[in-house]
Amino acid sequence: MEDAFVEWFNTFDTEFNTIDTVVELADGVVFSKVLIAIDPKWFKQLSSTSEAVAMPTVANDSDENGTWMSCLNNQKKIHRLITRYFDEVLGQDPKQLPPIDLNAIAKEANHYDLLLMCQLIVAIAVQSDNNRAYIDMIQSLSQKSQHSLMLSIEEVMNHFDGDTDAIANTQHSESSSVGSQGYYMDSDIPYRCQAEFDRLVSERKHFESSHAQLLVEYKELKERLNGLLLEKKEMEARLRDMEDAIAQSSTTGKADFVMRTEIEHLRQDLERCEEQKLEAENMLEKQRSSVNELRRKVNDLTVRADEAEALRSELEEYREAVERMASMEVALQKYERDAQERVELEDQIKALEQQNTDLLKRSQEAEDEYRKLLRFKTIMGSFEEQVKQLASSNRELLEEKGRLEEELHQLTETCTYLEEDRDRNVEHVQLLEEQIKELELGGGTPIEKAINHRASVVIDETIETDMEENMKKANITELRMNIQRLKSQIKEMEKKQATSDNSQRPENDSESSKARLKKDYASIVAERDQLRKELEQIRNGIPDSLLNQAQTIMAFRSRMLDLEKESSYLKESTISLEATVLQGTSNIAKGVVSLQGYEEEHSRLQDRLNRLEDITKMQLHDINRMLVEANYLHGINVDGAPKDRPQLTSEELETIKEQNTSLQICVLNLQEEINESQSRIRKVRDLIKLYSQLLEEMTTRFSGINQPKDQPTLLNRTPRTKEEEHDLLKKQIHNVRAQSRREQQLIISAWYDLARRNHRDTASLSIRSTPSSWLGQQRKILDNQLRKRLC
Repeated sequence: MEDAFVEWFNTFDTEFNTIDTVVELADGVVFSKVLIAIDPKWFKQLSSTSEAVAMPTVANDSDENGTWMSCLNNQKKIHRLITRYFDEVLGQDPKQLPPIDLNAIAKEANHYDLLLMCQLIVAIAVQSDNNRAYIDMIQSLSQKSQHSLMLSIEEVMNHFDGDTDAIANTQHSESSSVGSQGYYMDSDIPYRCQAEFDRLVSERKHFESSHAQLLVEYKELKERLNGLLLEKKEMEARLRDMEDAIAQSSTTGKADFVMRTEIEHLRQDLERCEEQKLEAENMLEKQRSSVNELRRKVNDLTVRADEAEALRSELEEYREAVERMASMEVALQKYERDAQERVELEDQIKALEQQNTDLLKRSQEAEDEYRKLLRFKTIMGSFEEQVKQLASSNRELLEEKGRLEEELHQLTETCTYLEEDRDRNVEHVQLLEEQIKELELGGGTPIEKAINHRASVVIDETIETDMEENMKKANITELRMNIQRLKSQIKEMEKKQATSDNSQRPENDSESSKARLKKDYASIVAERDQLRKELEQIRNGIPDSLLNQAQTIMAFRSRMLDLEKESSYLKESTISLEATVLQGTSNIAKGVVSLQGYEEEHSRLQDRLNRLEDITKMQLHDINRMLVEANYLHGINVDGAPKDRPQLTSEELETIKEQNTSLQICVLNLQEEINESQSRIRKVRDLIKLYSQLLEEMTTRFSGINQPKDQPTLLNRTPRTKEEEHDLLKKQIHNVRAQSRREQQLIISAWYDLARRNHRDTASLSIRSTPSSWLGQQRKILDNQLRKRLC
């Protein structure tokens, strides 16, 4: 096994690829290089260690102490990284590995611990990402080395629980790549090999024990040899000293026989030591030869044991193959049964899918029927509300019709009365004309009467002019608000007038009012007939959306437009009334009664405006709902639903109706919010555009004002520093603000001048215009007529 590891390590392309024994791996440098080649990312920490640690050389005692300490540190680092690799990368528990004595490796180069380290490194290489390359490297070795490495890998992997299958697959792939011997079964192979294998194992153990004893003896002899060599060196030193002493004594001429005898004795001892040395060397050579012989026998026995182990592994593989074939047959039968069951299940699934499609169709039809019922209910509810609204509006119209008929009757009576009065006035005028002619043909007395009458008329005119001036000082807005009351008074006064012009004017007014009333009456009658028709259609169960949806939608839209026009008109009238009230309060003395009347009129108009806006919103909502109903009713199947459709309960209908109403309310709220947000966005965009235009105009207008041509302007001057740029921006902002302030003052002053001029013009026109009151107009007409007659 030791030779197998050495051969495997020599296959790596490293600078230490020429190791001969496992002892050379004690320093850890080769381990580091091999691990870096297996996984350079994980074992990159060992690169500095492998470069720092040199090959160990046995020099003296001081160098040996430092060398084994560096080897120990290197081995500790390698062992720590190996255990972490098993735990974090391979997911195997390193606690289940056998313990390794790193001190023994560093000090004594213990073979057992070094072999354990080699086993761990080979196991890492086989389980790494590039394991295919290392397996090929193992297969490139000799048959003996391959089997040894396989046994070492199996021994390491047996320490981990649950990983035996992976090792079996690895061994199977390696043995099949080495050479496949076919698929056959021979049950006699293990019985023949077992006895031989046991014998070889026992011999191997015996030779290993004898080899260990010989190693111990070899170490003892080596120690003895070293001791003898030391003694030899000491004796040689003594001999050199004696020779020096003899040489010195011979030079002095004094012969010392004692020294000579001592030299002879020492020579004899030296010869005896040489003989012992030769004997020890002979014994050492014999021991070496015996050790080599025993090593050769051990190697042969290991080869034979490896072959037996390989045969055993092949036998186990064959047994596993038989078991796999049996399990495959069982699995094949199981798969056949599963295939038959699968065909049956597919048929059942098809039948269930057909049933599912039928059920889905029925559920879809039920949902459609339910939606139809729900929409019909909502339509009927809306129709009931419309019937109620139409009935109430019909009652109001009937009441309005009765009131208008009564007013028409009164107006006809007044018209007849005014016609009779006109006839009487015509006769009276003719009679007066005849009397005037007679007076003109007569003497001076009638002329004096006429003059007196003219004077009285002039006096009356002066009185009337005074009254008119007093009336001008009255509240003009109050007179405008009480037009109806004045009209009634005018009608009463028209009855008392005697002139033809006075009788002709109420006649024209009565005719126009009669035509207007007839027109209103015709429109009311047409609207009443239309409402009656709609009511009859709703009572007969035929909704208008089914008969004529386009006409209904157009009617609603026209009604909505009318309401919008009326609301806009009311808004304008409200604004004009507010302006009139403000003008009246500023120009005329304030009266409590008039102010209360104005406030009541304003509140009434505001309520009417709010009511009309609410009606407009309701009409818009009704139009949208009618459109949805129309689109839905166009898609209704006329043939009707089949009788076998499932019906829904009333509770489900109620819940769905509530959900529908809540969703409609949410949609309306969201639509209103969207409209509001869009209107705000449009306003903001308009403001931004306006401000940007104003800013551009201001910058273009005031960029070069009041600056000489030879000096750079504020906008064109380039600042040199940040402070100068800051000051320049401040000046620009100040100039723009001052210019905008001046423009605002000019605009306000121009607006004020324009308003004052307009007010002055309107005041002068009102003073110079004809009298606005009816009495003033009548007085002016009479004055003109009298002037014509007198002239």
